[in-house]
Amino acid sequence: MNTLISYENVRFIRNDRVILNNVNWKVCEGEHWAILGLNGSGKSTLLNMMGGYEFPSSGIIHVFGHQYGKYNWEYIKKRLGFVGNTLNRFLETLNMETAQEIVVSGRFNSIGIYEQTTEQDWQKAKELLAVFRIDRLANKPYRFLSQGEQRRVLIARAFMAEPDAMILDEPCSGLDVRAREELLNALEDQTIKGKASLLYVTHHIEEIFPAITHAAILKDGQLLAAGKKTEVLTNEILSDAFGLSVEVEWRNKRCWLKTMQN
Repeated sequence: MNTLISYENVRFIRNDRVILNNVNWKVCEGEHWAILGLNGSGKSTLLNMMGGYEFPSSGIIHVFGHQYGKYNWEYIKKRLGFVGNTLNRFLETLNMETAQEIVVSGRFNSIGIYEQTTEQDWQKAKELLAVFRIDRLANKPYRFLSQGEQRRVLIARAFMAEPDAMILDEPCSGLDVRAREELLNALEDQTIKGKASLLYVTHHIEEIFPAITHAAILKDGQLLAAGKKTEVLTNEILSDAFGLSVEVEWRNKRCWLKTMQN
């Protein structure tokens, strides 16, 4: 099985604070990962390095067979899909576009369309909107969509370029239960059908839908555990990660968590 991403003894220090410490991690083709940890555990930094937005203080990172610092990382970015709160800095532009226009822009990895498009581009965008069950909103301006609808538009946009890996940074943050479940169902379908390896960041293990195969847990900048989700999402490991006694229950191929009272 080919290795898509590898971290070897990676450390990251900012303002004399160790954010990541001696991280060793590998993602292979066909694997879909959930990345968990408390706030400040290093999750965002870990993934920002993959896209070249942060660089390690020491250690080696390989993405798609290329070593960071020894390759033009713009080519790597084109093979990575990303959805996270950092896209909010483009809100002014997004608000002026329709849902379908935003999805089409994903083909060029841009916010806004500045290149020649084809009929196939628009058809593919409409199909992706259908996958995420919002094709009825194709011509509706982004600013008039609900938060859950906006999130699905941005995820459809990220899939437009057919990336080799997809990073979703807390995609269900702020969504109500119904919007969350609709998004998770759509992600389940797209993950099964698509080619991209998924890297899904969350605080909530109930969001780990069945298509996710592996889990990595960060604690205080260190990789506490990584492997198949059934081997990692255990009472002992999660209690250690969250700093309180918890119990895991598996229902319908999803994991649910409850805290234990003393």
